[in-house]
Amino acid sequence: MFIDKTLLKRGLKRVAAKLLSVNWFALVPDRVKLIVVRRAGVCDWHWYARFIMRLPDAAADGPRHFRVHGNAEGKSPGPLFDPTWYCERFGLRAKPLDALTQYVLIGDWIGLQPCAWFDPRYCRKTGCARGLRPVLGRYLVDYRNAGVPHPLFDQDWYLDKYADVRSSGVNPLVHFLYDGIPEGRLPNPYFVPAWYLESYPDVGGTDPLSHFLLHGAAEGRSPGPDFNARQYLDANPDAAALGMNALAHYLAVGRRDGRELGKRPLSLADVVAPTAVGKMPHRAGVVDIVLPVYRGLDETRNCIESVLASQNRTRTRLHIYNDCSPEPEVTAYLRELASHEPSLRLVENPQNLGFVLTVNSGMTHALNQRDSIGALLLNSDTIVAGDWVDRMVAHLDADVGSVTALSNNATICSYPQLGANALPTAMDAAALDRLTRVANAGVAVDVPTGVGFCMLISRAALEKAGLFDAEAFGKGYGEENDFCMRSGRLGFRHRLAMDVFVEHVGEVSFADDSKPGKIIAQRIIDERYPDYGAQVARFCSMDPGFAARVRLTLQVWKARGRPVSVLLTHTWGGGTERAVQAMRTSLAESGEVVIVRPMEDNNGAGLVNVSHTSDFDGFEFLFRYRTPEELAALLQELGASMLQIHHLVGFGNSVRRAVALAGLRYSFHVHDNYAICPQITLTDASGNYCGEPAENGCDACIAERPSNGATDIRNWRANHEWALLGAQKVLAPSLDAAQRMQRYTGIPVQTVYHESMIDAAPGRLGQGLRPYRVVLLGVMAAHKGLNHLLAIAEEARRVRAPLHFHVIGYPQTELPKNPGFSWSGPYEESALDALIQAYDPDAFLFLSQAPETYSYTLSHALRDGRPIAANRLGAFTERLEGVPNTLMMAHDAPAAVAVQALVAWLDVLYEKEHA
Repeated sequence: MFIDKTLLKRGLKRVAAKLLSVNWFALVPDRVKLIVVRRAGVCDWHWYARFIMRLPDAAADGPRHFRVHGNAEGKSPGPLFDPTWYCERFGLRAKPLDALTQYVLIGDWIGLQPCAWFDPRYCRKTGCARGLRPVLGRYLVDYRNAGVPHPLFDQDWYLDKYADVRSSGVNPLVHFLYDGIPEGRLPNPYFVPAWYLESYPDVGGTDPLSHFLLHGAAEGRSPGPDFNARQYLDANPDAAALGMNALAHYLAVGRRDGRELGKRPLSLADVVAPTAVGKMPHRAGVVDIVLPVYRGLDETRNCIESVLASQNRTRTRLHIYNDCSPEPEVTAYLRELASHEPSLRLVENPQNLGFVLTVNSGMTHALNQRDSIGALLLNSDTIVAGDWVDRMVAHLDADVGSVTALSNNATICSYPQLGANALPTAMDAAALDRLTRVANAGVAVDVPTGVGFCMLISRAALEKAGLFDAEAFGKGYGEENDFCMRSGRLGFRHRLAMDVFVEHVGEVSFADDSKPGKIIAQRIIDERYPDYGAQVARFCSMDPGFAARVRLTLQVWKARGRPVSVLLTHTWGGGTERAVQAMRTSLAESGEVVIVRPMEDNNGAGLVNVSHTSDFDGFEFLFRYRTPEELAALLQELGASMLQIHHLVGFGNSVRRAVALAGLRYSFHVHDNYAICPQITLTDASGNYCGEPAENGCDACIAERPSNGATDIRNWRANHEWALLGAQKVLAPSLDAAQRMQRYTGIPVQTVYHESMIDAAPGRLGQGLRPYRVVLLGVMAAHKGLNHLLAIAEEARRVRAPLHFHVIGYPQTELPKNPGFSWSGPYEESALDALIQAYDPDAFLFLSQAPETYSYTLSHALRDGRPIAANRLGAFTERLEGVPNTLMMAHDAPAAVAVQALVAWLDVLYEKEHA
């Protein structure tokens, strides 16, 4: 008997869906169901107290609250079970406890997802073997040994990138969903929300991350500029065979196998200008230049004069068509020119025919000339230079239907960005064309369509595909796109000559008709060629001319004599990133700034991110180097005149040799203690200031907490002191940081504060009503004084001290019951001052156990002007010297001493104020 397997599978799926939509546990008592799910490990009462009850210290009351209130209100007792999502997905009508019970006893075992960001099947495949407890429960209890929770959540990368999460010990996926997303943190290194929204306008007001997770990845959309999903799938057909989306396959398989990202990283060959070519090879035959004119005397004169002044070995004929210009001065100029310039042919249309019929007439004339090798369409608002025709003809192979020049204004054939651009400051078309010839000698890339402003069409393509469709496209716009698609179906390619630059003003002749003409043309193109839009979008996404545009940009910088500063830094963000961006802004006023960040390092080879932020010629790309010599060559090709080392974490040893080989003078900028301590913060395992013990103490610390590959402190410091020894100058943002670094290395260190004079309001007081409102700023991690805050808050409660502590920010880890302080949650840096004003504190408190090198949050407090109490450690001591109403405390002061000091200090301040 024959059985259709497809029909059988469909039938089984329908039966399974029906069974899953039944609430099998409705009659089971809630107490019993709660016992089941709690033993399964899927409940998290600390999370429930924080996010559902909004009482972080009430975790013990979580089970009762959920049974009495939360379940009826549709709440979940665990962070990775979404009852609404689960019930809608499987057509289940049930309260959260019933749904969670079904998931634990049935759903988890057959691989159903409890929420959008947890995939139990994937978690099992990546390390979580079957056991009595469901995989979700095992992941929540011990994420380190339970696999990866979702194909698009790069757990190892998340913990590596966000050191505060790693050091806190919190579950990374839970942190990402409830803290990371509001803070703008990313699930993997390739998703860029702003880029995603800009690239896919149809996403609209939808959250980009949710859209990519639920729809975009499966649809083959790229997550960001550094990963091209379509190109990756084309290069890796096994990804589709496995039923995985491109990014998920790369994260799970491709990265491990060393496969390239969809958007290939650039290599040294991509950055270095190709070997210059000599004279263009002579091509037999004649190029017929077809130049239609309608209006714009100045633009027309400039164009024609540039054509006549250009020097080409290829023979050319210039045909000027006056399309019944409405401007008498244009007609007079053309007739006068033709009277004394016998090399050109002037044709005057008796009536206005429009662009399409006019160039068709020119192309027909060219085809009637036996020696013509093609028609070169040229707008009258362009400027050409040098041997431009020779270079375009050089790309005209047998299967090439058209060649388009690079321009400042030619949609997908534009420089420096796709679209409309101005010319670089103090540079004309001829100068830019000379640089283009050097930067991209002999280079061309395939394009889905040429652009008719300067487009050489081969005789073969015209003979096989015919002329432009005048009936459909009227007076212009879209005709060259139609021609390219039509000829493309006949086997012709279309090329963009990256070594020819032609200036294009744009839409001078047909300015009045351009907008409606484009709308109509686009409608026709979409109807005739449904895949046209996808081809153009694919071209823009893959951007095959990107490397050539970068090379040209580097040549422009050199020609203009613009100083180029290269800043080496890490990818961790924080205060270092803020200082780097401030430096970039300052240096960009007088030169170009390129930031280089490490992405991978492997025994001298590696991958770096290279970015130049500029609205005009900005770029960002990944650069893969095989040796330190290639990394050094990159620095040289960038034209660096100054190098700044802001951080070395992630670069590996290759950067040391690269900097030496590049021969660049550089400065070293101290942002933390990485050069002298692999733990970076100078804190022990408890998060307390280590006291900077002797080498034996440091070695014991490294043995207890291996970090950044260190084995012992002596070799660590020896391996990192090169950056300071070879620096032209070493800068630190505080005297304390400078003295500490100088003490360990013996190298003079200059003190230069990150910010100049702070616009402070010293001496300002709050309301001063008991209990005093004491505020702390930022993320409270152990090295930021979280443990001391807990002890001080507990002591204040014990002795009923008139103090209320509030964190504008949040604690980084789970807290014990009743921590004795409140917090507001994540915030944007730009909103901090407003949050301070809204809370209206009586004083600020800084309890950092790490010797801060600067502290931007202290700057906010200084600008506010209200009283500040801080540990006498790091930069706080010097920055608060002489500031009114400050209290300096010992960093290791017992909680009782600290509470007494705070109360006495505030009493004096506010009793004096209210006296």
